[in-house]
Amino acid sequence: MKTKFERPQKPLDVTPVVVQADWAIAGWRQDGRGGRVLMKKTHHGWSAYLCSGDSLREVGTLEKLGLSANDAAGLAAGLKEAEASLDSSALALFSSFEGTVMLMHQASKDAGSGHEGHAP
Repeated sequence: MKTKFERPQKPLDVTPVVVQADWAIAGWRQDGRGGRVLMKKTHHGWSAYLCSGDSLREVGTLEKLGLSANDAAGLAAGLKEAEASLDSSALALFSSFEGTVMLMHQASKDAGSGHEGHAP
């Protein structure tokens, strides 16, 4: 994510990151914006699957996206614990991401062309 989106004048803060099996959720903040990104581990490495806001905190949403019940519950619990120590302004930025933006198809194209997916 940092390789693709960080700029000298716009640093990208990626924290917290929680991992469960082949899935991860990371919070990100950059230039007054923020959200959460669901990552999937593939044979090419970690790729961004989608960006969203608070919906990625919900077990049901994660299951609908294809995670097993165990992985969804583990990610949601880990995220809740990891975000508990963050200040309210960070959480507000994560929550401010409206809707859901699918990224996996683009990451797959990048990986297939010899570039590992680094999209948030």
